[in-house]
Amino acid sequence: MGAAASLWTELRRRGRERVAAWARRRHGSEPGPVTISRRRVYILPTRLGLTYGAMLFAMLLAGLNYGNNLALALTFLLSAAGWVAMHQCHYNLAGLRLAPAGTRPPFAGSPAEFSFRLSTDSAREELAISGGPLSRATLSLGSGDTAVATVALATTRRGRTRLTRLRIESTYPLGLFTAWAWVHPDLDCLVYPRPAARDGGGPPPAAEAGAAHDGRARGEEDFASLRAFRAGDPPRRIAWKAWARGGELVVKQYVGAARAPVMLDLAAVPGPDLEQRLARLARWILDAEERGDRYGVRLGSFEVPPGSGLPHRNRCLAPLAVWGLPEAAP
Repeated sequence: MGAAASLWTELRRRGRERVAAWARRRHGSEPGPVTISRRRVYILPTRLGLTYGAMLFAMLLAGLNYGNNLALALTFLLSAAGWVAMHQCHYNLAGLRLAPAGTRPPFAGSPAEFSFRLSTDSAREELAISGGPLSRATLSLGSGDTAVATVALATTRRGRTRLTRLRIESTYPLGLFTAWAWVHPDLDCLVYPRPAARDGGGPPPAAEAGAAHDGRARGEEDFASLRAFRAGDPPRRIAWKAWARGGELVVKQYVGAARAPVMLDLAAVPGPDLEQRLARLARWILDAEERGDRYGVRLGSFEVPPGSGLPHRNRCLAPLAVWGLPEAAP
């Protein structure tokens, strides 16, 4: 019994691979916006649909055998309902427009997120979008609506992960049929190295590194004013008490000792191998960002100039994701 189950599983896997390869040859790579035409929508009955069809066949035989016109009328009525449901299920995907809406790079071990923008001229119900077994996004669209759906792929190591195929499906309205379409976006997403654990080591903070320039120590800054929050501002600068009282999100500004930037150099990172050194360097970048320091990164002859904020943090982490790997370089 176990051998038969294993054989069936292997046959299903090979069948799915062949169908996927055929769809890939038919549609090709589609990195840009895609409109799903009727010819690329596939449809098959679900288990419920097969049971429904078997029931209708039994009702038809019974009605013909006993000459029961009422049973035949009910059979034809239910058959018409199934026919309409099949066409509505197919129509639910036809004409749908889909376009990439960006990626969210993760640290190794966390899922990589791929976002897509869906739009339509008429209502679409109970759409499901999946890029693999990890996640499945479900949404509905009204007439003329636009929505963003996000799917995720598992990651195990730094580098790049690729979303090669996207499946859009629907069982609306009765669940008797499954209609689906494949899109091949071929999108890449960077995967940052997993940061090492905090161990108290690392380069000196930016304020301490710059204290020798004017004899001032860290913490000798004076509060100056508040300004509106901007994306990328460090959380330690946010005036949380003012926000808790019902005000807007604002950031504290200080005047005082000038901070000299810190250059985080891979050559100065201790560790037995490249992967552990990159993990420690990623930790230094995150710690510097949390402190609000100005910092840069140096990898051999490649250098990211000093700065701060979330976009700068990502610019510093990006070369770490592919450093030393054969598929890409900064």
